[in-house]
Amino acid sequence: MRDTEWPSRRFLPAFWLAVLTGVGCGVPAALLVLRSRDYCDAANEPGHRFGLIFIGLPALLFVSALAAVIASGLLWRLVRPGSRKAAVFTVVPIALQVSLLVGWAAFAVLGTPDGYPGDSGLCPASNIPPWWPSWLPA
Repeated sequence: MRDTEWPSRRFLPAFWLAVLTGVGCGVPAALLVLRSRDYCDAANEPGHRFGLIFIGLPALLFVSALAAVIASGLLWRLVRPGSRKAAVFTVVPIALQVSLLVGWAAFAVLGTPDGYPGDSGLCPASNIPPWWPSWLPA
């Protein structure tokens, strides 16, 4: 087996960076979802909050890490870097981009339940908080 074939033990530590990047982007995304729901008071009842905290957010962390690893592995198969440094510079950027995309989608789906009646009066019917940038769709 050649040294750059998949899975290479020599480059396995670089793939832990993909997992850490996925979880590192998933945690702020989860906090963003919680903050959005708290601010708009949408789907913030105890039952919804329990489901979000114990099912939705762990699933978000898992999906974010898994998507980062899959995207990094696919890029790895295309590029096949020859050194550890090249492996790090291959894995981390794609893992970061995919994890941020997953976090943004999670905010749009979990953080802004469209049409759910919020009681705070601070958000419109779409439950997109006013502090969310208008140039970034949700």
